[in-house]
Amino acid sequence: GAFGRLPNVSPAEQLIASAVKRAGRVTPTRGLKDAARERNKSAKQLDALTTGVCKPLKEYVKGFPPPERLHPFERALLELTLSDKKYRTTLAAVDSMRKGMLGIGKGYASQVTKTTALKEAEEMREKGFAEMEAYYRKYARCVDDLKSIAKLLRKLPVAELETPTVALVGAPNVGKSSLVRVLSSGLPEVCNYPFTTKGIKMGHFFVDDERHVVTDTPGLINRSEADRNKIEMLTIATLEHLPTCVIFVTDLTGLSGTSIDDQLQLREELYKQFAERRPWIDVFSKSALV
Repeated sequence: GAFGRLPNVSPAEQLIASAVKRAGRVTPTRGLKDAARERNKSAKQLDALTTGVCKPLKEYVKGFPPPERLHPFERALLELTLSDKKYRTTLAAVDSMRKGMLGIGKGYASQVTKTTALKEAEEMREKGFAEMEAYYRKYARCVDDLKSIAKLLRKLPVAELETPTVALVGAPNVGKSSLVRVLSSGLPEVCNYPFTTKGIKMGHFFVDDERHVVTDTPGLINRSEADRNKIEMLTIATLEHLPTCVIFVTDLTGLSGTSIDDQLQLREELYKQFAERRPWIDVFSKSALV
């Protein structure tokens, strides 16, 4: 998925410290003397510092896809985990800082070339370095925010976006996890999401050598979609955006904590929403107890 390909973002302070160090090692073009030598060295060092900061910032921003280019399920996960707004504003802040650094660096490099004395060129370079570092540190938090976002999104379980998926759906504690273990050809994997402490079991099985995913989904409560919490919205996103077959699990014993009436009303609501677009199978769990 797209989140697994996000760039590794350096800590903000490490990025500027490394760029300053590399820029300070840049030497003038050979054969120049006195003021011409200092102008050349100062301009090259200012350009090196500008590039050393702006190039990685540009690569970072380019490496984070716009939300509209994400798979719809990944975009839903982004909204549930972080929010579309936080993602966009952080990227915009990093890009804005890059443009500011570029303007300062180019401005001082241009001024250095117009100096006439050795000392003047040296002072202009030092002034440019100081202003660029001060500007960077003023806005550096956005780089660390971007690093945190990348770390958070890379930790999300990788969804098999195009693999046929059997989604076990129903109220909490109706036996969905047990069915995942029964249907899966191996030991199901437990997938963890940052917006819930509940692990989601996911396994797989084969039909005519074609791989299928079978997944538990967070339990749904019989209430309107506007009132659903983030973990419930993960279930809705799974049904909405992945190539799913729905197995709706109903517990007729009443031991799950959700009444039979509430379970049937939940089923009716989801059936109206998804049955025309998704294969639908009804299963009654714990039937031996009824």
